[in-house]
Amino acid sequence: MTKSGFREFQAPIWELSSRIEDLSNYWGHLSDSKQTLIEKGKELSYLEKDIKIQKERESILLSDINRLKSLKRSISNLNNLINIDSTQKYESIIARVSIRKMTGWWQQLSLRKGKDKSIQTGCGVIFDGGVVGRIKEVDSKSSEVEVITNPNFRIVAHFLNDNRPVTFQGNGIEFGGKPHGLVTDVPHDITPTNQEPLQLVTSHLGGTFPHGIHIGKVYKLEEGGNGLFKTGKVLLNEKLNEILEVTILKNLE
Repeated sequence: MTKSGFREFQAPIWELSSRIEDLSNYWGHLSDSKQTLIEKGKELSYLEKDIKIQKERESILLSDINRLKSLKRSISNLNNLINIDSTQKYESIIARVSIRKMTGWWQQLSLRKGKDKSIQTGCGVIFDGGVVGRIKEVDSKSSEVEVITNPNFRIVAHFLNDNRPVTFQGNGIEFGGKPHGLVTDVPHDITPTNQEPLQLVTSHLGGTFPHGIHIGKVYKLEEGGNGLFKTGKVLLNEKLNEILEVTILKNLE
């Protein structure tokens, strides 16, 4: 009876102890669940950041791909626009300008390359603005360029999208530093305007330059002295007066 009574006395204590343990486990698991949720939230945040970074990289890569495609299209359009004949073989030699003689009537440039780089007289010279001239004299380590504005400079040319040959001749530099030339032997059906000037480009017929290098623009044509063809003024690139670097075209044929 004593033993039974003692158990009856202890039972509530044991029950309370068990409930406390259950409650402790509950709050412990609840705390673990919150911590787990926090950790999962952090992991999700990291994953979202990684996904965002990957999307940004993909966007940049896609932008680069589109830019390259756009550049390829631009190159193709420019080739078609200036109608460069890719079958002609030229070796490109970059040369720095050492002296510019552009103030007088006989304009010349001196380059820092000559026979040491296999440069020959007659080679065409260009820059990013079009035709510069051609090599007139070559020394061991320098060469002289007869600039396109020089009255002695003459080449066969044609207007863009019209393959009929015309003649270009240098005509000096006007007051204010504006270089210009003359175009002759122009057919009568060619008529430029101030709103729509014609672009004069090189012809492969001369052998000095490849087909389609920019020379200048023509805004007006007048009747020539013989009455058979037209003649007009060609406005050249004003950067001719400040050239620092050129490309020499050596015809490999």
